[in-house]
Amino acid sequence: MKLQRALRIKNFFCTLIPLFLSAFLSVSCKNASKETVVIWTNRSEFVPYSEVFNTQQNKIKVLIVYKANPADSLPAVKDEVPPDIVVGSLLRTERKRKQFRSLNYMFTTGEISESLFYDNLLDSCRKGDTIYQIPVSFNAPAAVFSVDNSDFVKEDYMLSPDQIQAAGALYNQKNKNNLYTKMGFAPQWYPEFLYLMARMNSGKFTESGNSFSWNNTELNNTINVLRNWTNGTNTSPADEKDFAFKYLYTPPYKQVLSKHCLFAFMTSDKLFALSEEQLEAVDFRWIHKNNKIPVDDSMVTLGLYRHAPNKNNAEQFIKWFFTEKAQKAMLEHVREMNLNTSTFGISGGFSTLKNVNERIFPTYYLALLSNIPVGEYLEAPSVLPLRWESLKERVIIPYLYDAVNSPPGSNIRTIEERIGDWSKQFF
Repeated sequence: MKLQRALRIKNFFCTLIPLFLSAFLSVSCKNASKETVVIWTNRSEFVPYSEVFNTQQNKIKVLIVYKANPADSLPAVKDEVPPDIVVGSLLRTERKRKQFRSLNYMFTTGEISESLFYDNLLDSCRKGDTIYQIPVSFNAPAAVFSVDNSDFVKEDYMLSPDQIQAAGALYNQKNKNNLYTKMGFAPQWYPEFLYLMARMNSGKFTESGNSFSWNNTELNNTINVLRNWTNGTNTSPADEKDFAFKYLYTPPYKQVLSKHCLFAFMTSDKLFALSEEQLEAVDFRWIHKNNKIPVDDSMVTLGLYRHAPNKNNAEQFIKWFFTEKAQKAMLEHVREMNLNTSTFGISGGFSTLKNVNERIFPTYYLALLSNIPVGEYLEAPSVLPLRWESLKERVIIPYLYDAVNSPPGSNIRTIEERIGDWSKQFF
């Protein structure tokens, strides 16, 4: 999956080369011109965004430089054109914070207003009283179901895991051979859902050096909850696996349309990458616990590099970017380009500007007319280590999967053992 995603990103950049080739040619290999703002990012959407900025004025040019892991690329090496701005996920890591300038002055001078943003997301970019990055975009988890099964879903906007489990239990059906022909939902069908459950149940995964810390008691409680869900609602892990093998071999939205399962798990970027026709056949509810919707770990932020050569011009781009008018123009430009992509919203997610989501997004995504995430419910991800995606994929999720599929007291490899094996790859 990660290789495919990386190839899609690279292919997207390649299709957009004509848009920024002229800007690239104006930058020498060792020294960008004083009018050029260099942005390091792995977010391909910033190529058309820079095109909008470059055409709206003629004093400053923005150049996009692809970095697979922008934070890990800091600081710039000798003879490399340094960035002015860095955009990506996991920029909030403690190890890289010193690479960014404080952005407090942009708020205190009124160049950018804090009131434009979701409070919880902007606050997550602070260290003490200092804002080191500005959140750009975010995604939220959703339970997706066929509109034909709406009677099974009584809540209008959000669903808790308990509500998903209860509705799924009502949906379950077996044939005369005692085999499931319908199964509402099973957590292990979606490995990311196992992690989501741990996070919602106060697993508190947080950066700790090159690795992470966690609340072991709460993690064990999560495992017990997941085991009880599987064994109490769907009979056994084997039944869930057999059902998935027989029926769930299509994309998630097609799974719910087949009526074999009630719910599929998707994040908002995957959900709204579907076509309008596909979205008309499904409905969704945001997943929450205690009225907290966990924002996906991939939240994108923007920072001003501490050694930015063109700080003043970079500030002009930042000021422009975080306006409703600019983001409306970005969305329009991407649509007009009619690229063969299915990127959702602003930089692959909801905008962190409230008005953009409330006023503009519904004109592009009709399904959001009645259900945009409420700001006060959003819970930002913790500060996480640079290689978090690898740790989550190779350590946490396999551990949860093995634990849920094993009876209590089973001798499965511990998280510590898995971290040890993972660390050998990098350290």
